[in-house]
Amino acid sequence: MAAEDPSQDDRTEEASQERRDDFRERGQIAHSRELSSILVLCAAVAVMIYGMPAFSRSIFKFLTSRLQSATSFKISSGNVLNYLFEVWLEFLTLILPVFLAAAVVGTFSVLFQTRFNFSWKRLSPDPSKMNPLSGIARMFSFQAAFELAKSVAKTCAVGGVAFLILQSEWLKVPSLMMVPMQATWNYWADITRQLVWSTSALLFALGAADFFYNWISLERKMKMTKQEVKEEYKRRELDPMIKARMRRMQREIVTKKTLEKTKKATVIITNPTHYSIAVQYELGMPAPKVLAKGIDFLALRMREVAKGANIPIVENPPLARTLYKVVEDGQEIPDTLYKAVSEVIRYVFQLKGIKINKSTANVKG
Repeated sequence: MAAEDPSQDDRTEEASQERRDDFRERGQIAHSRELSSILVLCAAVAVMIYGMPAFSRSIFKFLTSRLQSATSFKISSGNVLNYLFEVWLEFLTLILPVFLAAAVVGTFSVLFQTRFNFSWKRLSPDPSKMNPLSGIARMFSFQAAFELAKSVAKTCAVGGVAFLILQSEWLKVPSLMMVPMQATWNYWADITRQLVWSTSALLFALGAADFFYNWISLERKMKMTKQEVKEEYKRRELDPMIKARMRRMQREIVTKKTLEKTKKATVIITNPTHYSIAVQYELGMPAPKVLAKGIDFLALRMREVAKGANIPIVENPPLARTLYKVVEDGQEIPDTLYKAVSEVIRYVFQLKGIKINKSTANVKG
């Protein structure tokens, strides 16, 4: 658990996603070591209890085989190491399921609590933790006192549960002298299972409470001051010069595309001071189409391109303003403006010496 922040009273704003990601990157995630420890203990005890018959048979077989071979086995400097290695390997095979269950449960309990987060920063050395003065200060901090109180409370709770279970069985213990040994072992096995699972349930509840306490503490620590919120917002905003450059590049891209479309136009309809509309119409098309349009500086560039490409420029301010407001790039001329545009197209075709028959001139109709 993290120590309380002295400026916590100023942190009134909820943590942003950027701050949460920063905490996760540094490995500061709510989790409880106590909860992981009790789950590991439960896994190990469960394997030992439910695997006890097989474990007992394996132990009996192991001891029997070793004792039987002891009479004929001669220990020497050449074989003692091999013998000890074989014994150690057999014993390791017997206890391996317990360690394997504890390792798997311990690993996944931490991964689930941290939502499979892994941070290299937690493994990097921290010089501040090597300072003896800082270490002494942490020994007498609120966090150390809280951890001590938590340990004492756990010890008392476990001791209390054990006392209550054993107290109820205390009067039965003397009568065990009159029953067979196997019944005595079964009796104490039942008491041990009851004791283990009762204390485990209590420790699990304490571990869950510890996890939620850590989560609440971390949520409080991640809260931000109003100033931190403002600074984070400023960091997310792009530098004004970068934003201006991006807008300039966007304008250049739009301008380049518009001028390329202008070169394919049949006529440029303009308001001499503000608007330029590039209109395309070829024989066989169902209706004229607006290829591109521009205003002010872009309109001037469009007229310059049209002059360079020998594209006729027709001044018609009302029509140019209307086309700019009503028709988007790539759209056909609407019926309401078809007559006015067709007159401009007819005029352009006459300049080029292209004859238009009546059916062609009234394609839209």
